[in-house]
Amino acid sequence: MALQKPNSLLSVEQVADLTGLSTETLAQWRSQKRGIPYLKIGRCVRYDAQDVQSYLAGCRVSVSDENERRQNR
Repeated sequence: MALQKPNSLLSVEQVADLTGLSTETLAQWRSQKRGIPYLKIGRCVRYDAQDVQSYLAGCRVSVSDENERRQNR
């Protein structure tokens, strides 16, 4: 496992700001072992920036353009 740069680790508050999720939701997900993977360093919880990006990429919803929708009617 390669060492990560400290600035690639995000706090709970930073992840909440980036995702639009509340810190409470993130805490619930951690207790339920779901959501975004996290690191627990002592009492500190940190999220890897790449894990957050992957989570957000997985939330992406594809939409077709207006012309495709008209043709499919």
